[in-house]
Amino acid sequence: MRDEFDEPQPAGTEAETAEATRTPELASAVALPVVPAGIQLLNRDFLTDVANLPDASIDLILADPPYGLGKDYGNDSDMRSGEDFIAWTRGWLELAIPKLKPSGSLYIFCTWQYAPEIFSFLKMRLTMVNEIIWDRRVPSMGGTTRRFTSVHDNIGFFAVSKDYYFDLDPVRIPYDAVTKKARSRKLFEGSKWLELGYNPKDVWSVSRLHRQHAERVDHPTQKPLEIVERMVLASCPPGGRVLDPFMGSGTTAVACARQKREFVGYEINESYCAIARERVSAAAQVASDKTVAPLASEAAETE
Repeated sequence: MRDEFDEPQPAGTEAETAEATRTPELASAVALPVVPAGIQLLNRDFLTDVANLPDASIDLILADPPYGLGKDYGNDSDMRSGEDFIAWTRGWLELAIPKLKPSGSLYIFCTWQYAPEIFSFLKMRLTMVNEIIWDRRVPSMGGTTRRFTSVHDNIGFFAVSKDYYFDLDPVRIPYDAVTKKARSRKLFEGSKWLELGYNPKDVWSVSRLHRQHAERVDHPTQKPLEIVERMVLASCPPGGRVLDPFMGSGTTAVACARQKREFVGYEINESYCAIARERVSAAAQVASDKTVAPLASEAAETE
């Protein structure tokens, strides 16, 4: 496996090829989209490379590991199940947790089949803050007839200590005009929560990325940027550093590029690294042109 991602140079004219041969720096620039400083996209295995990451250097770990359900990631990384999967999960968590700062925190995506074991393990090492339910807004189109259809993912939110960093204001959801007017009595005048919006709560109803979604890339379990960006804004201070041990298509890296956080991510699939680099380069260009606001497709509360 390559130590750093290196995408093949696209074919060009003979003159372009000759020029690139004379100037290797130009060849590299042509071959690879530009990734901003502070964003590291590593085509490496986190488990074997983690020793190169200093302890207590990370503000936020945002992990979306294989779920142990046999998904095809172009390799055998999701072929574990049962006790083997739980043992593997405990192993990489033991390696990741020491990388967090005393004010650091961790989000982990998982499936309900293994959430109890994963959360129980983490509660022995960290402080549990929330269990977040991601409602994927899956439409009713048949499915199993022997149990209720599963339409959610579990997300565990843990912190190193009670003094963990958390900033609610950037992720508040604005009230709609009708609700604000209903709450415009003297009692509520000047209230911060009324002006800035409400807490997203612990059930996040955000549509999964269907095949026609503009954000969708070639990855089987890509998470919506809206969810990941909410975590980054709330749990990593401006200029802080985020670790993603299983980078996939680079959604966490995109969120960090948009919101001016540093990032280090590991991904063993070279094709996914290429996708991540393209996405981060595009996001960084947009971010340099204007101030990027967090995504907020969730409907405003109407009480």
